[in-house]
Order: sequence, then structure tokens, then C-alpha cells
Amino acid sequence: MAGWRFSTIVIIVVWTLVHFLPRNEGPPVVNYDNTVHFNHDNLHIPSTKEELVQLVKSASEDVRKVRVIGSGHSWSQVAQSEDILISLHNYAGVVSVDVQEKTVTVKAGTKLKDVTWALEEYGLAMQNLGSISEQTAAGAISTGTHGTGKNYGNLATLVTKLEFISGEGEIITASADENPEIFKAAQVSIGMLGVITEVTFQCVDRFNLEETLTVHSLDYCLNNLPKLASSAEHVKFWIELHSNTCAVFSVDQTSEEPRDTPFIFMWNMKVAVYVTILWVASFFPQHTAKIMRLLFSIEMFPAHNRVDVSHRVFNVPHYLPNHHEGELVVSIEDCAQAIREVKRVVEKFEIPLNFVQEIRFVQADDIWLSPNYKRNSCHITQTIYNPSEEHRLLYFYESYKALKKLSVRVHWGKAFQMSPAEVKAVYPKFEDFAKIQTLLDPKGIFLNELLRQTFGF
Repeated sequence: MAGWRFSTIVIIVVWTLVHFLPRNEGPPVVNYDNTVHFNHDNLHIPSTKEELVQLVKSASEDVRKVRVIGSGHSWSQVAQSEDILISLHNYAGVVSVDVQEKTVTVKAGTKLKDVTWALEEYGLAMQNLGSISEQTAAGAISTGTHGTGKNYGNLATLVTKLEFISGEGEIITASADENPEIFKAAQVSIGMLGVITEVTFQCVDRFNLEETLTVHSLDYCLNNLPKLASSAEHVKFWIELHSNTCAVFSVDQTSEEPRDTPFIFMWNMKVAVYVTILWVASFFPQHTAKIMRLLFSIEMFPAHNRVDVSHRVFNVPHYLPNHHEGELVVSIEDCAQAIREVKRVVEKFEIPLNFVQEIRFVQADDIWLSPNYKRNSCHITQTIYNPSEEHRLLYFYESYKALKKLSVRVHWGKAFQMSPAEVKAVYPKFEDFAKIQTLLDPKGIFLNELLRQTFGF
């Protein structure tokens, strides 16, 4: 028995060291799930705007492809380049803070976590954030990254001004007042219009949040979804499909001071245990459903109530380690049906789904390639840990196919597969975006193979 205990402790410690020690802080070598490797032989790491302009002009003259990598937090080939890679790792930092107007301007390579820390000094905060803040400012807005809250838009809606370098090396500034059509195309552009250099965000006064977690059956949550989604300012579900479990996180602003904040070390240890079980179970996919039902029968997510500074509630204390992720976006009205369709896919194809699936809600916007364009949306984040290639592709593609009848859209930072015809069918302003893309990048230097296949450029 003592030997068994010792082995268990060793496994947990090893997993903690491997997955939770700080990652490489330089330019990423691989993307988040290790499916895309970035060739550093063609990598440029400029530290000034002048260097960036020269890189783009040189690429334009030679008609060489250029893509920008941020923190590597994408699950596809979206940032890969056939020629030149640019990392903004050395082009980061706060440019200015306007306390009166409550805005912050940052260099494009600044990570969101560094933005939030900088804002604290000025008594300001980001109005909303996602589950993590490791992404760069430019990468986060360009892919439509979001938090949750049916009355809150994605992060791109917080942008008041953008500066970027076009395909011919021209510095362009865009906002609601200056180049407004370019602005609507550039807020979520997946890097197809140019190299973003500066982003200005609208901020709010610093605030605290109260988070309450309750656990229900999945059927209860789906049958009461509209009511639950409106029950707090920020609501998200963590659902486990084999056990039919639904953890509901309800978050509201509060004047209370921080209390009952999670002990980070214990959280990391709990996640390490969870991941250790997932890793072992991944070698026995035929037993995944039984294992997940057992795990979630012992209160994997016990009910709690806590108060903390906003960004510490928006962000998960330590995000779970490498996994595969896609994200499907439908209207809020179709959300319950969409989740049931995804569950049917898992059951039909016997997908060894060994991860919680995150459900979030985002307000409609008017950004041309935003997943939330003119539609209050439900985002279904699909996550799976250490699957076979067959199961990974089956889960993502068959789920997407099942939701096409609901005019499904995708998160551009996650794994996705769309044809030009499918894009045109669900993004009404795509043709307008395409005209601006051709205008600003006439030689197509910012397009890689994935983007050409997806958008038909």
C-alpha cells in the first residue's frame, strides 16, 4: 500500500512539473496542442515599428508570404507561414493610458495578462476577459476571442482604434471615425489585412466579481438555458457529456472585498490529479465513458462562492494543459439543440470524450468576420485530451456538420474547417471584407494555405 501511495505522489508531482511550470517565454516553437511547428529559421523578432515596416516592404517586393505568431495559442495552421514568420515578442508593452477617457493603447505583442496588470496601477480594468489571458492583444482580437455574458461582446468590440501595416508597407490607422469600413474589417481579420502594431482598448473602472458555482444535471441546464444564461452578468457552463453533468458559473459585479479566493497550489494539484487520470484513461478509450461518470460522481466541481478582482475571476486560476480544441457558434436560441446534437455525435461515433465542454454566451456585434455578427451567440467549446487522430477529426468535423443546419460559425483561433461557400453563407459581410483585403494586400502576402482554402482568395 505504501508503494502504491508513493507511486501516486510521484505521478502527480511529475505531471505538475511538466504541465504547470512556466512555459518558454520566448516566441513559440509549437502551437498550444503541439500540432503546428513554427520554423525559427525564417523567424524575425523585430523590436521597432520601423523594422516591422521594412520587413513587410521587403516581403511585398519579393512577393513572399508573411504571417505573425503571437503566443501560439491557436489550434490550427492559421498563424503558419510558407515564407516569413514574424514574432511580436519584443514588440510589446503599454504605449499610453488615458485615465480620463479610460482607454489603454498597447503594442500588438502585449499579452492580455500584462494589460490587466498594467491597468491595475491606474484603477482600471478590462470590461470582460476569457478563461485565459496568455494571448497577445493582436492575436486575441484578430480571432474573435471572447469571455462570457449575453450583454457583453467579444474582445474586439472593446477596441476603439487600430494601427497596422498594410501589404505594401503603409501604416494605417482605423477607428469608428477614421477609415470606419477598414475598422470593421480589421477588428477581426485573422491577420489577413496586415501586421497590427497598436491596439487601443476601452476600459472601465477597476471592479470585483462574485462567482457562484452550482452543479445540475445537463437536462436541467438545457431545459432552462434562456433563464440560466440571463441569471447573472456573466454565465458559463462546464458540461460533461457522459455523466450528464452541468456546472454553472454565475458571476456578478460586487462591492465586496476579495474572499474565499482559491489556493492556487491546491487548484494545480487537483488539476494535476485530474490530468493524470485523463492521461492514463486515454490509453483505454473504450472505458472513457465509465471513467468520466465515476469522476463526476464524486463532485469534481464542488459548489462554491467567492469574490476576487475581476481578472482573477474571469481567468481560470491555471488553465488545463495541452489539449485539442474547436469552437462552434450558434444563436442563443439554438444553443440547447446544438449541445444535444453534439452529444448525439459523441454517442454515435463513440468518441472517448474526456474533458469538460465549455458553453459561453456573447452579445451580437457589427464586426464583419466576427462569429457574433448581428447574432446573440452561444459558443460551444469542444475540448478533448490526447485522442487518436481519428477521434479528434471525427469529433470536430462531425459536430460541425451536424450544426450546419443551425448556420454554425466558428472561432478563428480554434481548430476549424470551412469552405469558401460555407463562409459566404454565414458571414453576410464577407464580400465587403474581401474587397478591403484585396485593396490592402493586393499581392496576398498575408494569406497562407489554410486561409486561401477557407476564404477562396
